[in-house]
Amino acid sequence: MRLKSTSCYALIAAALAVSAVMAVAPAMAQTAASCSALKGCEQKFCEIETQLSLARQSGDTNQVTGLQMALDNARTSCDDSRLKEALNAKLAEANQKLVRYQVDLQQAELDGQRDKVLKYRQKLEEVTSDIHRLKQQLSQLEQLPQ
Repeated sequence: MRLKSTSCYALIAAALAVSAVMAVAPAMAQTAASCSALKGCEQKFCEIETQLSLARQSGDTNQVTGLQMALDNARTSCDDSRLKEALNAKLAEANQKLVRYQVDLQQAELDGQRDKVLKYRQKLEEVTSDIHRLKQQLSQLEQLPQ
């Protein structure tokens, strides 16, 4: 059986794309690990720079432009105390969602609505995970020297 030439090109392009992703994945994981060792604004800069590097490698000029603007903005305006304030605000919002979902879950249980019970249990798991993550980030920021 003979493949058409366009099929061959498509297969070659797909193979190249897969090999490019496999080549970038270890570097991305290593860079993400090195960013996690940083705290506060330095971590934020590192994460944006990692995304910027990946966007450049993939040739996504729109994403490169947006990330470069985000990095420039972060470098001029990032302040660890502002990050703490933002995390505290997100934590307060997540705690409000937690209370709201608990009330909604209780009501769904009283009404015998199994689909809603499952839905609110899932939402409670998600918001609890978010709260845990936000508390960890806040704890790391509070350990930074003033």
